[in-house]
Amino acid sequence: MKGLKQKSTQINHFYRYIIGLFFLALVLFPVKSFAFGSWNQETTARELCFLFTLSKDWQQTLDISKNPEKYSEANPFLGAHPDQGKVHTYFAGCAIAHALVAYMLPPRYSKLWQVTWIGIQSSVTEHNNNNGLDQEMGMEYMISFSIPF
Repeated sequence: MKGLKQKSTQINHFYRYIIGLFFLALVLFPVKSFAFGSWNQETTARELCFLFTLSKDWQQTLDISKNPEKYSEANPFLGAHPDQGKVHTYFAGCAIAHALVAYMLPPRYSKLWQVTWIGIQSSVTEHNNNNGLDQEMGMEYMISFSIPF
């Protein structure tokens, strides 16, 4: 059992490393969209907002998985009591899929896609906060640009 737990920890670190590299590349190297426009600073800013809300939900869902006697997950894709590996896989996939969809859509629809999911994720995390899953995930610095929606 100890070896299995150690292997699981190594896999989690691997996923975090891959996800971190992906997001770093996304921020540092925005590229032209497949669609009619281009990925620009506004698109990057909206994607970062989405990733912030997603990371908060991710942490809250990990808390749910660690406390099955106290909490139950409402996401039907994860089930009532997901294990941590399933949580990491699900949220990593969501982060990558969301960025890819935003990348492939024309600018107008990409903006709508991102803003809609920022709202959904914000609503989910607020619901979790109201149910006792308050996570302190504030920004340590102020972002000094405006995000035109």
